[in-house]
Amino acid sequence: MSSLRLANRQATFKPLKVLDVELSEGVPPLEGLGSYGAALALVRWNGTPLSYVTVPLVNGACSRGRLHQSIVETIGGPLTKHVLQERLAAGVGRDDVWTAPGEPDQTSEMPSMTIAVCTRNRTDDLRRCLEAIGLLDYPDLHVLVVDNDPATDTTRQLVEQQFPHVAYAREPRRGIDWARNRAIKDARGDVIAFTDDDVVVDRGWAKSIGSTFVEDDKIMAVTGLVVPLELETWAQALFEDAGGFGRGFLRRWFRLAPVTGTRNKTTQTLHLGPGRFGTGANMAFRMRVFDIVGGFDPAMGAGTLTHGGDDLEMFFRVLEEGHTLVYNPGAIVRHRHRRDYEGLRAQLASHGLAYYAFAIRSALAYPHRRAAFIRFGVAWFWRRNVRRLLHSYIRPGQFPRDLVWAELRGALAGLVVYPRARREACRLERSEHVRCRFGRRVSG
Repeated sequence: MSSLRLANRQATFKPLKVLDVELSEGVPPLEGLGSYGAALALVRWNGTPLSYVTVPLVNGACSRGRLHQSIVETIGGPLTKHVLQERLAAGVGRDDVWTAPGEPDQTSEMPSMTIAVCTRNRTDDLRRCLEAIGLLDYPDLHVLVVDNDPATDTTRQLVEQQFPHVAYAREPRRGIDWARNRAIKDARGDVIAFTDDDVVVDRGWAKSIGSTFVEDDKIMAVTGLVVPLELETWAQALFEDAGGFGRGFLRRWFRLAPVTGTRNKTTQTLHLGPGRFGTGANMAFRMRVFDIVGGFDPAMGAGTLTHGGDDLEMFFRVLEEGHTLVYNPGAIVRHRHRRDYEGLRAQLASHGLAYYAFAIRSALAYPHRRAAFIRFGVAWFWRRNVRRLLHSYIRPGQFPRDLVWAELRGALAGLVVYPRARREACRLERSEHVRCRFGRRVSG
């Protein structure tokens, strides 16, 4: 996404209209978008996302022919490949046991699922999130809202009055992972899917997750594509230029190679930078995996000193313990990025802090990984922070330098913050008469 250069300069920035183009229904003209300077189209074929296409708007419009040409020039290759896969699949006899790559086997029974939304004092966002979840078509679905250390009773009232089919739970301990662990405790069924209150899920989201788990019993985690809900402000477009939450349009399986007599487990570093696997706004797990690897670490995540990293840590732990994670871009959610510049600066600082807090936590929990984390952490700091800072002086107009500095300072803070966060989590555990344990299995 960052290569699209959506933000330009603040003085000349115009909002971008975010929309879907479903090619199986034809390419429409874009009209009536007078306040927008360009459109960012998520191009799909029978629901499957293929790529983004950006097109300029003239007087708020783009002709059908111009949009068609932009799509062909941008994604002609991926589109041809996808259509060919569908044509080949259509030619297989009904009695043949075969499905197109990435397509669910419709004869398999979907796993029962709980969707958990952990929230705190954001009823407007939560209302929009639950309205989208209510449109999902899934055979066995339970929806749960976990209210994390609420300041008022408004979230409970919203759920009880406007969404009576949604279960409500209150978690008094501050921190998203206390809420996530409460959701795991209260969940029903085989799979739990997590999303955030500032997200709007796609109608096919739950089915894409469920069908992925059906493919192989060894799959313990599934993540999906996160696209922007809107790009109305410069800060939102800058966040996409910085990388956003998107992880691409290719379906990928992740699993560490088996350890043999000639292969040392400590040499496998696939999962040391687990941001490639997805994000907490769009992740799902088989329930039984938590009996194996433990719950989320309550010293991490929003509402704690680490500000995040809990999703990265869980992805790492699932892979480290020998399980499979699948990234399925067909499982789409739309995230509302922070609109203001100060909020963006704080978010990027928290990203730097969260990654190194995750690295410290994982190195402490898995001592045989410490040397690898040191090497990877130094290399990441150079590539992600120092090199970007130097580049901001060479080409100062490309990305605001103060945002680069913010993430760099956050990264340095992340090297020391996790032990403090862990002590605070242990204090909260003891207040609930729960024995405080550190390691691979995290209580809470």
